[in-house]
Amino acid sequence: MTKILFCTLCFIYFPLASYSQDEWTFYKTQDDVSLWIKDVPGSKLSQFKLETTVRSNLASFYRILHDVENMSAWYDKVKSVRLLKKLSDTEAIYLLEYNLPFPFENRVSTVKGSMIFDRQSNLVRIITEYYPYEIPESFQGKPVINIIKSYWEVTDNKNGTIKIIHSGYMDPGGNIPVWLTNEGVTSTPFKTIRNLKKLLKA
Repeated sequence: MTKILFCTLCFIYFPLASYSQDEWTFYKTQDDVSLWIKDVPGSKLSQFKLETTVRSNLASFYRILHDVENMSAWYDKVKSVRLLKKLSDTEAIYLLEYNLPFPFENRVSTVKGSMIFDRQSNLVRIITEYYPYEIPESFQGKPVINIIKSYWEVTDNKNGTIKIIHSGYMDPGGNIPVWLTNEGVTSTPFKTIRNLKKLLKA
């Protein structure tokens, strides 16, 4: 079955104009990955935006993210992914399970992912957000994340490298304090991109 290119941890679609640097607070650069943060409007949550350049190509990036159900191999804290419903050639609904450290209980979320792969412009754009959907019986009873959005934009630099922009946020809710969730915003993206880079260079 054709899988739909999309991704999560996490997060939100931002129009390109929203990437102006004055809207974000620079956090740090680590391993050639630059991270910015800002508040989610109307919330105490923080959201992130990262940028990095990788020596790779769009075909390799597409191949990895197209294999959505194996996303747990590289996206930090994602334990499993299950296809729930294919909506079209560019959209699908998935169940994500997040592996959280003790003493917190694992969470699940149902998300809709969509993608634009513009081969003429050498651009991949991925949008993921929470989408209410029936949770499989084996996952019922777990806390549900219903605030989760993400955005990816990957462009071909035409010099053997690709530029990756990834942004997003989520609220795991329950007994997890907001300060701890926001702390993860400044660490989880680096882990995710580090894992992704390893696969892209393999």
